[in-house]
Formats: sequence, structure tokens, C-alpha cells
Amino acid sequence: MSSPYPIIAPIVEGHGEERALRGLLYRLIPHLREGAYADIQPAYRLPRDRILKPAPLRQALNIVYAREPGPTSVLVLLDADDDCAVELAAQVRSLAQQSHAHLPLFAVAAVREFEAWFLAGAAGLAGHLGLPDDLAPPPHPESIRGAKEWLSDRMPRGVSYQPTAHQPSFVEHFDLDAARRGARSFAKLCRDVLRLLDT
Repeated sequence: MSSPYPIIAPIVEGHGEERALRGLLYRLIPHLREGAYADIQPAYRLPRDRILKPAPLRQALNIVYAREPGPTSVLVLLDADDDCAVELAAQVRSLAQQSHAHLPLFAVAAVREFEAWFLAGAAGLAGHLGLPDDLAPPPHPESIRGAKEWLSDRMPRGVSYQPTAHQPSFVEHFDLDAARRGARSFAKLCRDVLRLLDT
């Protein structure tokens, strides 16, 4: 029996994003389109170096597309680090098309790192988990090397930012609209989410 809703299978590179991306999508989808819903399957984790190789990516896609119910699309998320986010996402799509050209796949590379989106939407994190009540986004958040360190520097004494501990909570609070305006790669994620809702 087919689902009346889109079914999204995420593929991520990091342990933190395994939980965080699912929570982010459940929050983001109705924010972008009122009343919209999608079934977000548990994320499949594949390290970045393996996402960028044809055989491991093909194997991962075989696994997620074999799930029941079958996904209507796959969303691959990875950090661009020092690479061009646009070119990296295009590389992932090209590799996926070698074996799964007939199946919908969207790839998003966060400029620098996933945490750059938290910096862009930092006002929504003000006062959360000990962050300053006047927390504001830095200029050009995607240009900052070390977004994790930026967050750690603003957390209470003795506490450092840990992706697996903080990402799932931060995705529930950061300012989505500000992140969309301030981080081009997050705006790209938003565009892709709207497209996969129609897949």
C-alpha cells in the first residue's frame, strides 16, 4: 500500500546529523509549506569519503531504496568543508545517477559545515542551553571556519559544543527564516525540500 505522503530517506555523513536532520525536516517541512507532511525515515550514515565513491554510495542507495515502504526520494547531506558546496552536491548527484538515475535524489552540501546554519539562525538559540540571551548571528556565517568553535566559545564555562549532544536540540530552536536569508546552502536545502514534497 503506497503512502499518501512523501517518504524521504536521508543519507548523512556525521553521527550528529543522524538524529538532527530528521528533526530538522519534521520542523522545516510545515514551516515551508503550511499543512505539509512527509514521513522521514531514519538516516543512513555514510562517511564523507565513502559518499564520494561510486561503489559505497551505490550500496547505500540500494539499501535505502529497498526499505518498506520505499522512499519517494533520497536527501544526501554532507559538509562542504573547504570544497565548493555547489560542485560537491553536483558530484554526489552525478555519482548517484550512475546507478540510480531513475530515482529522485537531492544533494545538499552545507557551506563549511552543518553548524554554519546554526550561526545564521543564532538569534533563535539565544538563551538556549546556557547560550547568551543576546546571541546574534555573525556577519557572513558561512565564511567562518570553525562554526563549532564559535558555538563553544559562547556556551557556559566548562561546556563545549558537541554535535551528537547539541545538534538534535539546536535544530528545534534556531531561526529558520534568518538561516534561510543568511546561509545560501540552507536556502538551497529549503528549495530542495519543497521540490521533494512534490516528488
